[in-house]
Amino acid sequence: MQDPVRMVQLFMLCRQSGVLLSSIVIARYLPLDQVGGFEMLMLCGYLMTFFWSDAFLKGYLASPIPKDNPAKASSFLWFYIILSLASMALLVIGQRILLPFIVHRSSLEGLGLFALYQALIIPVWMAPFIGILKGRHSILLSAYVLVGPTFACVAGWMSIPSLSGILIGLLSYALVGLIWVLLNGKFIRELKLKSMFLELWPATWPLILYAVSIGVARSFDAWLVARHFDEASFAIFRYGAREFPMVIAFAAGLSTIMIPKLKGSAALGELKSRSTRLMHMCYPVVAVVMLFSPVLFEQLFGLAYKESALIFNIYLLLTLTQLVFPQTVLMARGDTKVLWYISLAELIVNVIASLILLKYFGLIGIVWGTLIAFVFEKTVLLTAVRKKYGIHPTQLMNYQVLAMYVVLLIVIFISAKWMFGI
Repeated sequence: MQDPVRMVQLFMLCRQSGVLLSSIVIARYLPLDQVGGFEMLMLCGYLMTFFWSDAFLKGYLASPIPKDNPAKASSFLWFYIILSLASMALLVIGQRILLPFIVHRSSLEGLGLFALYQALIIPVWMAPFIGILKGRHSILLSAYVLVGPTFACVAGWMSIPSLSGILIGLLSYALVGLIWVLLNGKFIRELKLKSMFLELWPATWPLILYAVSIGVARSFDAWLVARHFDEASFAIFRYGAREFPMVIAFAAGLSTIMIPKLKGSAALGELKSRSTRLMHMCYPVVAVVMLFSPVLFEQLFGLAYKESALIFNIYLLLTLTQLVFPQTVLMARGDTKVLWYISLAELIVNVIASLILLKYFGLIGIVWGTLIAFVFEKTVLLTAVRKKYGIHPTQLMNYQVLAMYVVLLIVIFISAKWMFGI
C-alpha cells in the first residue's frame, strides 16, 4: 500500500475503531457514573489539546517545509511531545479553575493518570501524518492503535479492577507506542524547535482560531450536558454522541493529505472522485448501523445505553456533511481567516439552537442543535469557495450521489425510530 492517502485513512480507521472497541470494555467493566467520569476526563483532554494539535499539523502540511525530510519530521514530532506535556500539565496544575468551568465539577478521579496518557498518545497519533513512519512501520502502528487500547483496558482492569486500573493500562499503551515511534524515527541532535515554531506560526495562528471556534462548537453539547445533567446522563450522551469511525477516519485522512495538492485547481477532480468513492463505501454501512443501532447499543454496551441509540442516529445524519470538503480548499490556499469567521458563525448558531431546543426537547434537543449548526457551516463554506475562487459545489462533490444518500439515511432514521421506539 503505497498511496499516502490510503495509508493515513487506514491509520485513522484503526485509531477510531480502537477507541470504540476500548469504550465497549469500559462500559462493560465500570458502573455508569464512573463511565461518565471517564468521559469527562476525555472531554477535558480534548479541550486542552484540540486547538493547537490539529492547527499545527495542518499548518505544517500547508507550509513549504519539505515533507520528505526526516529531520524536519522528527523535529516536528518532538515539538508535539513538548506541547502535549505542557498542555496537560496546565490542566493538572490549574484543575481547581479549569474543572469547574469545563465539567462543572471540583475534581475528577484519575486526572493525573489520564493527563499523562493524553500527553503521550497525541504524538503517536500524529506520526503517520507527518511522514515519521511510512510503509510497513505505518501499517504496524495502525494495527497497534486498533488492538492496543482494548488490550490495555482489559489488562489494567485485571490488575486493578477500577477506573485507575484502566487508566494505568491506557498509560502503558501510550508509553509503549511513543517509545516505538521514537525508536523508528530519525534521531536529531539539534531540534531547532524555535525556528520551526517561527516558520509555522504565520500559517498556523489563524488555524488555531478556527480550531478553537470549531472545537468549542463541537464540545458545547457535552459542556451543556455536564452542567444540566448527572454523570450517568453524561455517559449516555457521550456514548451516543460518537461520530462514525469509518466516516471520520476516511474524511480526516483525505482532507489532511489533500491540503498540499489543492493549492491549484488541478486536484479538484481527484478530491471529487475520492469523496464520491468514500460515499459509496461509507453510507451503505452507515444505513445498516443506523437501522439496528438500538439493538447494537444494548448488546455491545449494555441495556443502560439503549437510550444512546437515538443520539447516535442523529450523529450519523451528521456524516452527510463530512464527505464534502470545501474547508480543505480554503486551508490549502491559506484563507484560514475565512474559516475562522465561518466557524464563529457556526458556534453562534450551535449555541442558540441548542439552548432553544434544550428547553423544549431536553437532552435530544441539544443534539438536534448540533445537526443544524453542521449543515449551516457546510453550506456557508461551499458558498465562500464559490465566491472566492469560482469553484462550483459540483466541482467538489457529486450532487446526485449525495442526494440519494440523504434520502436513504432520512428514511432509515425514521424507520429505526418507528421499529424500536427510540
